[in-house]
Amino acid sequence: MFTFLYEILCGKNNDPIYASQIFPFVGLFTLIFAILFAIIFYMILGRWKPIWDKLSHWIMTLILLITVAIPFAIIQAKSATQAETTNAYIVKFSMANALFAFFYFVIFSLLIKKASIFAKRTPF
Repeated sequence: MFTFLYEILCGKNNDPIYASQIFPFVGLFTLIFAILFAIIFYMILGRWKPIWDKLSHWIMTLILLITVAIPFAIIQAKSATQAETTNAYIVKFSMANALFAFFYFVIFSLLIKKASIFAKRTPF
């Protein structure tokens, strides 16, 4: 599933390690990170104090997730391919990973926000 999604945005890479190791690993962990960030925002912070229900806090959480997703993809791709430098494909892959992290977080926000006490209406 993740290989298909990444290849739609990044294109197919000639190195088979992307399809067999990098895409599934990074895709799965990006999905897990998005779930964890949504749970932290809605179930922990959203139930703790009424100050964590602002759109600005939600956006900061999303930006934090994206700043984790981009270097995570770069580090994993460079490590698996043993590349010494970051090439254009790795950069494109990291940007696609950031986009998927964004979409995952929005989807999980819509699913989890009802369980929050103070952030039920964040972001929409």
